[in-house]
Amino acid sequence: MRLKLLISTVLFLILSYSFFWYYMAGELEDTIEIWADEQKSKGLSFQYEESEISGFPYRLEFSFKNLKIIKTNGNRLPILFTSPRITWIAFPWRITHGVIFSEGGGLRIGRRRYPEMLVGFGKSRASVVLDPVMGKFQRASFVLEGVTWATGENAREGKQSRVRQVKLHIMRPAPPAQVHDMELPVQMKLYLEADDFDLMPDVFDNRMAQITIDLQLHGEELPDYSTGGLSLWRDYGGTLAVKNFEITSGKMHMELGGEVTLDQDLKPLGAFSGKLASVPQITAILSANPTFQQEPGRLVLQELNSMGRLAGNEDKEARDFAVSLQNGLLYLGSIATWELAPVVE
Repeated sequence: MRLKLLISTVLFLILSYSFFWYYMAGELEDTIEIWADEQKSKGLSFQYEESEISGFPYRLEFSFKNLKIIKTNGNRLPILFTSPRITWIAFPWRITHGVIFSEGGGLRIGRRRYPEMLVGFGKSRASVVLDPVMGKFQRASFVLEGVTWATGENAREGKQSRVRQVKLHIMRPAPPAQVHDMELPVQMKLYLEADDFDLMPDVFDNRMAQITIDLQLHGEELPDYSTGGLSLWRDYGGTLAVKNFEITSGKMHMELGGEVTLDQDLKPLGAFSGKLASVPQITAILSANPTFQQEPGRLVLQELNSMGRLAGNEDKEARDFAVSLQNGLLYLGSIATWELAPVVE
């Protein structure tokens, strides 16, 4: 009698869990399809050769073969993302926390024949967490291997830059219960590390560098990336805080921090302070490049040379410098070095 009861209980649990697994697999598939349909009105479309759900009994593995994600932007440049295979892996009882594996892929900004930017990456992985109640994004971590990119009016003919590995962490903090100061709440945090990065290959002769970027987006809410959304974000006091921007390549080292917002033309507006080490070594490399033998590069080189004379030949201490973004121009100290474009038009 007890044996029959035990066998019946085990069979009931197995059948119940099997039903639960297939039910959650169907829920996951329906959720993704509904979300994809909702994005069509925003100009975002998903195409794939085939999809498959596997992983029974322990996991849900939802994979897409030859995935294409296309974003049309009206009069702006189209964006195309492709990957031969992407797989989302989650536990049936916790589908809002998943791990994504990709066999590689690419990103194209612009038209097929004359793209303005091409990005490629190798095998990559990510961890994504969604809000279990609302289903909204909470945080994600990405590790991308072998990233390459080229820019220009025809990126296919441009010189490629590359980075061995990129680690990217994005988080939406929970809204604070009370605000105790005048600073607007943080709507998004971004932290990036890049190893073995080509530091301006045309200038620094393929010197590898390590880059660290730590950003915080402040505002009443997360803005839409549009003229209206960014204008509203700016008018309500939104800012982008650069907690740390750091580049290290051999003895050369630069770190920078500050805040930026947008002016009335949606061009960057802000101020930064930083430190620069090995100034004489940097000026020696730049002086051999034609870009810094004419305006405004020549003026930048003069400013760096004056910093180098203050530092001395050995330059054991990092030198302070200032960068400002105003009137549609980027200034190094008091020298206008670059004309800025609106972040969106």
